[in-house]
Amino acid sequence: MRRTWDALAAGETAVYVGDPATGASELAGLFGRLDGDPRGGTCVEVGCGPGRMTGALAERFDRVVAVDVSPAMLERARAAVTAPNVRFVAVSGERLDGVEDGIADTLVCYLVLQHLPVREVVEGYFREFARVLAFGGDAYVQIPVLGSAGRLWRAARGPLIALGRRPDTGAAFRGFRLTRGELDRALANAGLEVVVEDEGRSAYRFSRDRFLRLARQ
Repeated sequence: MRRTWDALAAGETAVYVGDPATGASELAGLFGRLDGDPRGGTCVEVGCGPGRMTGALAERFDRVVAVDVSPAMLERARAAVTAPNVRFVAVSGERLDGVEDGIADTLVCYLVLQHLPVREVVEGYFREFARVLAFGGDAYVQIPVLGSAGRLWRAARGPLIALGRRPDTGAAFRGFRLTRGELDRALANAGLEVVVEDEGRSAYRFSRDRFLRLARQ
């Protein structure tokens, strides 16, 4: 994961993580569709990339902990966002290393879970969300979810992705898709409950994007 995103950070990141110019409006849209307008306290941004949403988060919250698996992405984010209330943290990719238990009044994870390479890592992220989320806090999460018709496609796709040699063709970019049932079980096992949810069109085959506002059970 680190090699993949370090390599992609050297190119035009808007191709891989979205247009920086729309970061603030996408963030507002995520909060709005989940009936939220969180402000103040500490926000943990999971997968900050080059910082396209980090500046907008810094304007909303007292403190922002922006984490990413890629030191190269974090370098770009530090150059783009100079707000004094932001702390950037490099994580392993399997855990939110360096982020304290129960610190997050708000957690944001947008356009990230779709890139995680295997089921176990996706499920592990939800456990980490529960660990760092404060009681009474909310996690705002977007994730593409595979429809039942896509199970055979997922099984056939896996070996082909394993052959990918470019950063944008391997598993750490293409990602693993959970079904709705798998996602619901992963949330329950992590100790998270859905407070508000919405769904919409996805850019990914056989999938729908789910937008979730989550709290610790």
